[in-house]
Amino acid sequence: MKISYLITIISLSLLISCAAEDRVPTNEAQSQLYAAAKFAADRCGTPIPEPYFLILNEPIRRNLDLCTISITRTGCPFSGYPLPCALIYLENDPGDLPWYLNFNELSKQQIK
Repeated sequence: MKISYLITIISLSLLISCAAEDRVPTNEAQSQLYAAAKFAADRCGTPIPEPYFLILNEPIRRNLDLCTISITRTGCPFSGYPLPCALIYLENDPGDLPWYLNFNELSKQQIK
């Protein structure tokens, strides 16, 4: 009987923690994006594109990670931010990328 209560409590806590959106503090997110942009700019031998990509609210961690990965995978010259970085400004998680979007190609499109 005690084991079934313990399993129920653990299951509920896991369910609640998985359902919550994981948000990143604004200053930490800005630092992560700056580090990715600096890496790409140094690799390409170009300055970080201006205007700088500003984060005004706490982004969803998944969207921030997609943006960071896209920046580090972008080709040279690094003259703009990849299109997936626009996801940072969404308030709600859009879920998985649709099957018809090719993330590899989408991450190469830059916002100038």
